[in-house]
Amino acid sequence: MSDRASSSSSSSPLPGSEADAVFPSSLASAECCEEHKEYLSLFCLDELEPLCKHCAADSHARHRVYLSAEAAIDCKEELKTSLTRLDVKIKHFEDAMQACRTASKCNQTDSHLTEEIVKEEFEKLHRFLREEEAARLHALMEEKEEKSRKAAERGNRLNQVITSLEDKIRLTERELHAGGEGSEYLQEYQDTMSSTECANTKPERIHRPLINVAKHLGNLRYAVWEKMKQIAPYSPVTLDPRTAGRAVRASSSELSRFHVTAGPWRSAERLVNEAESEHLHPHPGILAREGFSTGVHCWDTEVGETDRWTVGVAALSSLKTTTCEASPEAGLWCIRLKDGEYLALTTPTQTLDVGSSRHLNRVRVKLDLEGGTVTFVDVDTDAPLFTFTHCFTGAVYPYFESSSAGGGVAVLERRVKISVDSEDRPAKGNSPTEKGTAAKTARETDRKSVELCCAKKEEPGKPEGKEKTPNTRNIKKQSRKSRFNVSYHVSLNKALSNNS
Repeated sequence: MSDRASSSSSSSPLPGSEADAVFPSSLASAECCEEHKEYLSLFCLDELEPLCKHCAADSHARHRVYLSAEAAIDCKEELKTSLTRLDVKIKHFEDAMQACRTASKCNQTDSHLTEEIVKEEFEKLHRFLREEEAARLHALMEEKEEKSRKAAERGNRLNQVITSLEDKIRLTERELHAGGEGSEYLQEYQDTMSSTECANTKPERIHRPLINVAKHLGNLRYAVWEKMKQIAPYSPVTLDPRTAGRAVRASSSELSRFHVTAGPWRSAERLVNEAESEHLHPHPGILAREGFSTGVHCWDTEVGETDRWTVGVAALSSLKTTTCEASPEAGLWCIRLKDGEYLALTTPTQTLDVGSSRHLNRVRVKLDLEGGTVTFVDVDTDAPLFTFTHCFTGAVYPYFESSSAGGGVAVLERRVKISVDSEDRPAKGNSPTEKGTAAKTARETDRKSVELCCAKKEEPGKPEGKEKTPNTRNIKKQSRKSRFNVSYHVSLNKALSNNS
């Protein structure tokens, strides 16, 4: 209440004429006390009820009592204060409700956009499979037509030979049943025999007359899958648009690249919402979707012609404040290009010895969590730039920042190499007989190896009969290795360009 209430509560109302002088009737309430039939001109702050002067003097002698008019004014002030607090509170809830509506609309837009992108990506895979199917069926049809053409040509030649042989057979039979004698018959006999001798040639042999079914069906799915890597590059780091700054736009179809806009991104393609809880900071930066807590990880970042950028790793907690400077103490291990100068964001910052004539185009970040190091390397020259040392206790995330309007950075993609390792794989060009011989030789070698492993070693002081012979079957199981080992090797774009 007001100070007037405090001053009124310091003394109790007086009965009689003194009370009338203190509390004039003009300020009294129109209602009367049921007990004393007096106007309710006073108000008890402790009991929160109106009083007459007799009630104030009797039952409320030690309570805080003051004029009703003053109480009404003070109560209105308190109600105004409470109303202001309620207005602020409802504003917070309305803001939260608006954030929910905005998030719901954004989710609908993002869901539709993501659905379209997923369909486009799968359509690329489907188109690749359809084209690959058509190419393989076309190759099969070509081989079929080639085999059919060669078979038809051979059939024509055989028909000609058969017709010629039939003519010779009829001629020979006619000469055989002829009744000639003497030199004339012998002369015709010699002519007939000479004509039959040319028929001793055998039909020509066609090399591989059948369709090579194994070539078309052997490891078909694996071969197509291996070829599919040409259209399926691998990105070691995927950006999380929900963690992007207010001036950052992450590409919807390529979450390994982001750009900086002149202002906040407001179109339907925007994947970042200021109302989202994941939105962390106002800086033009973005985090990766996945963090690392163990192992060794490496990724290359293309900065291009961007004149102001920052790359490195960051702890998630470091981005929840907007006042801290980028440093290892703040949970950021990064290097930066600013005002034409390359800096390591230590405390204080250190200038990197890049050279006045050099310009970094691609930067490699190598994170070794067990070793406690973050190393930066110039991809083009393979020259080390800087190394942070720190004992990491939690997950860290790849961090990217660009302050150039219209510029951006991108995580370079890598291509997947597939190799199959097999101890039983025969050499190329071996015939089935050679393959069988090789397999038999391999079995003989395994058997001899097992026999050698089972050979008993004599120990002094122990008779041979008490020695235990190892279980041959268990030894075979132990010595037998996996038939196929598939390993994935990821080569950088630089290595690919050098090979090409």
